[in-house]
Amino acid sequence: MSNSINYEYIIEAVQLDLDEYVDEDGLTVTEASGKIIEEDWQNINTSDFIKYSYLVNLALEGIKRKQLPDFLYEKLSHAGEAISKIENNESEELKKDFNIYQDNLKQKLFNVIETSASDKSRIDYILNQKQ
Repeated sequence: MSNSINYEYIIEAVQLDLDEYVDEDGLTVTEASGKIIEEDWQNINTSDFIKYSYLVNLALEGIKRKQLPDFLYEKLSHAGEAISKIENNESEELKKDFNIYQDNLKQKLFNVIETSASDKSRIDYILNQKQ
């Protein structure tokens, strides 16, 4: 399935899933982001490009909703070098969105939502799984 995953697919999947989980199911942005990572772990862990595409787009969507889960903030705070090394036909889109994310951080028009140590550990575990 990872062969059919492109950047546009990730953007749409993140938006649709967040809309469903937050707007319809009543989850918080943090809960919804964690659920998406948990459900899509096999796709997310196929490459750095896909992993960071999910994380950046989850963060951007969270910021649009004025909430950034701390686990996304923490993961992306050390991602600049890894993202800059990604080279494929869609990497420029990811790099552009990462720059937009960084610009949003400077504006601080959102809240960073704290999660428990166990939730962060679960996310770390999921993001470090190999297929």
